[in-house]
Amino acid sequence: MKPSILTATVLLSILARIGHTAPPETKATIPLNSLIVEMTLKGEISEGPSPTALDGEPVTQNLKAIIDTLNKARDDKDVKALVIHVRNLSVGLAKVNELREAIKAFRSSGKRVVATLEMAGNADFLVASAADEVVMPESGWLMIRGLAAEVTFFKGMFDRIGVSAETVQVGDFKGAGEPYSRTTMSEPFREELKAILSDNFSMMAEAISRRQGINVDEAKSLIDVGPYTTASARKVGLINRVAYDDQVAPELARSLGLNAFRVETKYGKKVKDGAELTGLGGLLKMMQAFSGEGAKTPESKATKIALIYACGMIQTGKSAGSSLLGGAETLGSDTVIQNLRQASKDKTVKAIVLRVDSPGGSALASDLIWREISRLEKPIVASMSDVAASGGYYISMGCDKIYAEPGTLTGSIGVISVKLAVGKMLDKVGVTTDTVTVGKNGTFQSKVASWTDTERAAMRRLSEAVYKQFVGKAAKGRHMDIDTLEKKAGGHVYTGRQAKTAGLVDEVGTLNDAIAEAKQLAGISVDDQTELLILPKPRSLLDSLVSPLEERDRETSTALFSMLGLNPTSALPEPIRSMCARLEQFTHLIAAEPAVLLAPYELRIR
Repeated sequence: MKPSILTATVLLSILARIGHTAPPETKATIPLNSLIVEMTLKGEISEGPSPTALDGEPVTQNLKAIIDTLNKARDDKDVKALVIHVRNLSVGLAKVNELREAIKAFRSSGKRVVATLEMAGNADFLVASAADEVVMPESGWLMIRGLAAEVTFFKGMFDRIGVSAETVQVGDFKGAGEPYSRTTMSEPFREELKAILSDNFSMMAEAISRRQGINVDEAKSLIDVGPYTTASARKVGLINRVAYDDQVAPELARSLGLNAFRVETKYGKKVKDGAELTGLGGLLKMMQAFSGEGAKTPESKATKIALIYACGMIQTGKSAGSSLLGGAETLGSDTVIQNLRQASKDKTVKAIVLRVDSPGGSALASDLIWREISRLEKPIVASMSDVAASGGYYISMGCDKIYAEPGTLTGSIGVISVKLAVGKMLDKVGVTTDTVTVGKNGTFQSKVASWTDTERAAMRRLSEAVYKQFVGKAAKGRHMDIDTLEKKAGGHVYTGRQAKTAGLVDEVGTLNDAIAEAKQLAGISVDDQTELLILPKPRSLLDSLVSPLEERDRETSTALFSMLGLNPTSALPEPIRSMCARLEQFTHLIAAEPAVLLAPYELRIR
């Protein structure tokens, strides 16, 4: 990778902002066999490997790293208990389930878990309720309530500014194009979304009913009465105790009979001695860490399961995007295929798990990934996260087995085509376009003119051909006849457990369940020790900053603004910021391909 002027500018800005870092504080010596581990879960939690910081640790919260830490603490005899601070989570029910199961696994060792909440939404409470005890300060709020999905429609704005949006969809429930061509939901779209929310609501109620020892209808009534003050939540038993964060660990230690204990807030992290960044030596250390030098470890000869992350909107080419830049993550077919081939050629890798967290995207890229999966001679198991729909389902259906979380959004077997024509908008500002065509359909991909009748008919033929291909390969992968599969297609979106009933996935389970299945398919005993080969490997911090600039010219200015603290979207509240990022991805996607495989929505529990 060759440094550019832009790269240098970004790095200088970062270096100017970092300043001097003080030497690490020394801690009083306390017996190591009296640890209470504290960890915080907040905001968005990523699936794929996070860029690594100067100490070799992930920059952002990563789901598997969190679960690995919980498992390590569970098996560590020096760890006596766990305190989890849950703050403003923005995740889907799949990640909620993974976190709940990891907390339950920790408790299975006989160790105590206390969860603290402050201003807690549905996702916060669902995760916290897996603990032995839930604690809130007296000024807190338990904001559990029923579910609502708000879909933003752009047609009215497009009409005002002179943008023409046309949609061709194959499948009655394939509503991914509706926000651009309508002002309200179609009835099939509304019907399906209500079914998804109803199942999610039932999952919430079931979790509360198990915790409270009440029936599901009573649990639903508790949700319907929300939100709660701390006092009212305590009265109905949704939380166990009223206390402030600083009181939790000491009270927990007393209840466990620990006369001396240490609260460890960086459990499992590799804290390097002398990680000081002052002076010329510090600058050299920083540049070495940015470049990734010194981070390589010798290759192990141990038996491995490859864990390949497939996260983000699917596109051709290389994966890109970084939360550090505020850009949305993309899943590149070249990158996934390269990872699959690396795992296939590695003799120590006996099986592969494909962890999918994608709403779909490019039909071409999805098919290229599917083809590579279908060529594998090693067992491969798909593990679905929050969303594995449309193109995300397409790449999963080539695997030997498919595992979904209960709340995964999947299916959406359908095709959409959208055209945004800006000719009328340009007219409003005095910009006109004159066109010469020879033959029919010459303006098929024009960004100025709407489709002609023959172009629209051609677009429908293309879309129907892609749909037929999708249905045929799905039927083959699920061992169904085409007529049976087609009844489950039509763009219909399912939760994980609905998909299991429909036969679109094999099992409902976690990532660890999928890994265990991969071992079994490879003929590896449950008791045999294996290592995980995680692909793609985490980027160095420098790569994570520079790669999106080099791979996508259109993101250059946004990335630079982000590094300088000038990103114009950074001040926007959620969900507007995510909506802008998704809209940008979508417009570039439909400009590149005539037909796409994209889920109509993304749901996050707040």
